[in-house]
Parts: sequence; C-alpha cells; structure tokens
Amino acid sequence: MKIALILIAITLVSATSISPYSKLNYSKQRSMTAVLAEVESKIQANSPLDAVLNVLKQFKEAVNVEQVNHDQIFNIEYSECDSEFEFRNKEVEDASNIVRDSTSQLNVCKTSKIRTTNQQEVNQQQLFTYQEHLTLILTTAENEQGYFKKRGRDYEDSLHAIDEALDILSGIANGKRSFAELSSVSKSMLQTSFNIQQTINYAPIFYAFTQLASQQDLVDPSQIERVEQLLLQLRENVHDTYNEFTTSNAAAVAAFNDQKDRINIILNRLSNQEERLQDKLDHLNQCIGTQSAIVQAASTKLQRNQQLWDQAVALCNTFEAEYFTATMARRSEISLITELEQQVIKRFQVVKEQKPARMLRYVKLKY
Repeated sequence: MKIALILIAITLVSATSISPYSKLNYSKQRSMTAVLAEVESKIQANSPLDAVLNVLKQFKEAVNVEQVNHDQIFNIEYSECDSEFEFRNKEVEDASNIVRDSTSQLNVCKTSKIRTTNQQEVNQQQLFTYQEHLTLILTTAENEQGYFKKRGRDYEDSLHAIDEALDILSGIANGKRSFAELSSVSKSMLQTSFNIQQTINYAPIFYAFTQLASQQDLVDPSQIERVEQLLLQLRENVHDTYNEFTTSNAAAVAAFNDQKDRINIILNRLSNQEERLQDKLDHLNQCIGTQSAIVQAASTKLQRNQQLWDQAVALCNTFEAEYFTATMARRSEISLITELEQQVIKRFQVVKEQKPARMLRYVKLKY
C-alpha cells in the first residue's frame, strides 16, 4: 500500500514538474507515467530487484541530465542577463549624465540670454538717446550758425555805415559832401544799431548829427572833428564787440565739434556693443536650441533604456523563477524516486526472508 501511495505521489509530481521547463523543448522528454507503468509491469512479472532498480536509476539519470541541461541554459541566460543589465545600466547612466549636464548648460544659456537681452535693451535705449541728442545739437548748431552769420553781417553793416558816416563828415569838412547824405547814412546806422542791439551807444552820435545838421554852413570844424572822434570811438566799440562775438562764435563751434566728436565716439561704442550683444544672443539662441535637442534626445534614450532594463529584469526574474521552480520539482522527483527505491529494496528483503532457503535456487523472488 505504501508503495502504491508513493507511486501516486510521483505521478502528481510528474504532472506538475513538466510545465516549468516545458519551454526547453527537449527532443526526448522523460515520462513519469511510462516509468511507473514499467515498474508496475516488472513487479507483476516478478522481475529481479536489479531490473526494477535499473528502471528507477534510468529515471533519476534522465532527471539529472535534464537538470544539467537546464543548469547550462540557466548559466548562459544568467550571463546574458548580467551583460544586458550592465549594458542598460551604462546606457541609463550615460543618458542621465547627459541630461544632467545638458540641462545645466541649457539653464546657463537661458539665464545668460535673459541678462544679455536686458543689457541689449539698455544699450539700445542709450543708443537712441544719444542719437536723439546728436540730432538735437546738430539742429541747434545749424540754427546758431545761421544766427552767427546774420549777426556777423549786421556787425559788418554797422561798421560799414560808420565808415561811410566818417567819409561823409570828412567830405562835409571839405565842402564836398552834404548833410542830406549824413541824414541818409544816419538812418542806416539807426537800423544797424537795432540789429546789433547797441542803440543806446549810438544815441550820442545821432544827437551830434542833429546838432551839426542844425548849423548847416556855420558848422565849426572842431565840432565835426569831435563827432568824428565819437564815430571812431563807436567804431572801435562795435569792432571790439564784433571781435568778441566772433571769438564767442569760434568757441561755440569748437565746443560743438568737441561735443559732436564725443557723442560720435559714444555712438560708435554703443553700436559696437550692440553688434557684440546681438552676436552673443545669436550664440545663446544656438546654445539653447542645441542643448534642448540634446536633452530631448538623451531623455528619450534614458526612457527607452529604462524600459528595456525593466523588461530585462522582468524577463530574467521570470526565467529565474521558472528555473528554481523546475529545480525544486526535480529534487522532489529524485526524493520520491529515492524513497521508492528504499521501499522496493525493503519489500524484496521481506520476500526473501519469507522464502525457504532451498527454494531460492529454483524460484524467482516474488513480492
């Protein structure tokens, strides 16, 4: 009965042990059912003990051979898994490092772009301000230049009118000129006095002209000489004022040229700065585009290799679980076969003891 129970247990183990390593595709898979049938057949046929044990031995050898084959496959697969893990880990590590470094560089480029853009805005504002200032001083200089030219002509007209008045006075003293001519030139002098804004300085001259005109032919030559001295003094004053005006004009022109040169230097510097900032922005935009592409590619690579690594882990874990499940099943089979061998040996020993000694030479051992 005990042997029958063991045979039933072996049958159940055989049924459960085929599945885990059925993927090995052995050309000749062992059959627990066939072994049990053969053992039962030999027992019923009163076969010798060695014949029965040989069947079980062959079964154990088949199990061991199958385990050896499975071990070889497991070792190969284990090595491949290690190689795959090492490769995927390296790929993941490389991609992670690239993502980290490129992201850092990308952030640097983005920050630099913000700072450079702000600098460019300030530089453009300064450039605009100085351009407007240059336009303003050029317009002012053009207006002042027109004013200086007109005022210069006014001073020249004043000097010319004074010189003409002196000529007329000299002609009056010689009897060759008339007071009518002096009256005409006095009108011109009055107009030029308004133009050069020195009417108050001309007032004594106009008064002296009036005195002379009232005397007509009774004019005292000394009075004419006194008026000439007044005219000469007026001419000297007007000429000095004209020189001061010319000097002031030259200083203003020099100051304008100096200011214009300084503004042009600043504008050149700002223009060069604008060109450098634009070049820098172009470089930073290129950096952002390049590093973004690198981060994207590395992130894709990282995700892909991480997925492949996870799949490899799952596959290798499944194979390892199947290997250990099949190995434990084979050990159970060996254990049951070993126990069956012991029971068979014990049964043969009992039968041997029950047979008469004289019958052993003629009769086969029976259960």
